[in-house]
Amino acid sequence: MQITINQITPRREDGNITSINVHFTARTDNGLINLSGSIPIENFTDNIDFDGLENEVRQELINQIMNGTLDAE
Repeated sequence: MQITINQITPRREDGNITSINVHFTARTDNGLINLSGSIPIENFTDNIDFDGLENEVRQELINQIMNGTLDAE
């Protein structure tokens, strides 16, 4: 699955970034399935590791699909 990060939106509390919301698009290698959405990342550090974010998005998608909690229309 190919993940593209389109936007990162910080969530702030008392002027500090507490988490980020990662907006993404995803496509299977054969191009038959396309997804887009956003995933909240709670364990945020000051340094953004884009490869790590892609892996977190990928893992969260897998978890939601496997658990049947993906609310897709």
